[in-house]
Amino acid sequence: MHIQITARQFQASDRLNEYARKKIERLSRYYDGITGIQVIMSKDGQPETKSVEMNASVHRQQLVAKADGKTHEEAVDECVDRLKRQVVRYKDKLRDKR
Repeated sequence: MHIQITARQFQASDRLNEYARKKIERLSRYYDGITGIQVIMSKDGQPETKSVEMNASVHRQQLVAKADGKTHEEAVDECVDRLKRQVVRYKDKLRDKR
């Protein structure tokens, strides 16, 4: 799985990048057909709001999750949870079609 992390309007630390990678790599437990994930971290207009957007590429489809939080770590956690639900739902739909 290819993971691309982009930080907008700030410089992401190595610790934050590694934290996001570890959380994202756990998604492969639920479905191994994820080919790549693009992560976009940004600071919104207000200094206390951090946002994260994740775009996961699966077979013939894009799964998108967005989350806001007080810290980027909090937003990453919420975004991964949302993406996990989408991946499980996608995998269940694939099984039902067979």
